[in-house]
Amino acid sequence: MTTTRAIRDNYSRVATAYDGVWADTLALHAKAVADRLPLTDARRVAELGCGPGRLLPHLADRAPQATVIGADLTEAMLQRAPAAYGRVVADVQALPFADGVLDAVVMPFVLFHLPDLPLGLSEVRRVLRTGGSFAAVTWSTHDPHPAYDVWVRVIEDFGAPPDPSPQMPSGAVTADPEALGQAVRTAGFGEVRITPEPFRHQSGWQQFIEHSKVVGSMARRLELLAPERRTACLTVAARELSQLDAEDFVESGNILYTTAVAGSNE
Repeated sequence: MTTTRAIRDNYSRVATAYDGVWADTLALHAKAVADRLPLTDARRVAELGCGPGRLLPHLADRAPQATVIGADLTEAMLQRAPAAYGRVVADVQALPFADGVLDAVVMPFVLFHLPDLPLGLSEVRRVLRTGGSFAAVTWSTHDPHPAYDVWVRVIEDFGAPPDPSPQMPSGAVTADPEALGQAVRTAGFGEVRITPEPFRHQSGWQQFIEHSKVVGSMARRLELLAPERRTACLTVAARELSQLDAEDFVESGNILYTTAVAGSNE
């Protein structure tokens, strides 16, 4: 079972690698879903799971009267977020905010990480005022990705053990629009709207392997190999990946944009 501590430890290790092209790519969707919320008159807005804080300046622009807060489980991520905004180490499943103090919460690429999704969503509802806005982005479907397939095959050929800490314990629910919508409504939200949106990211083979050997499930498996075997595995992977065509490095599919309004607690 994946624990909150395992997720925190993972993101502590990968913070430097994450704070780059990947963070910029995900921020495009974070901004797009935030733009669906009525933030003009908001006074307190939080991004939960803010990572290196790419979204925080955008929230400040969209909510010019608001105090903008970035919360993340991992201090190493928060250290990379802009110091101009409030920053707090926090677990979404036990938020350090009083009831009803926030006007809006945005959670891009976070919900699937929660070991207890109903608890996390209930906490988000608790800290939002009635009528407050909520937005999230989650992974849904993935198209075939030849580069990743090669990466997985090579790692398995070298006998890498299974991922010791899968990072998406709630992924099955958050990838399914119907199941996700039910979870959000059960937590006390109304006006739930979930739309599939296209996702696309492309890298070259060198960028792909530099990122993939640090971030993700295969990176955690790679770390379990003995050093000399790990080096050999990376050599073979680099040789095979360098032979692929550019389009083989396109990661694409659908993600889900979710927006909702905090309902009455009565």
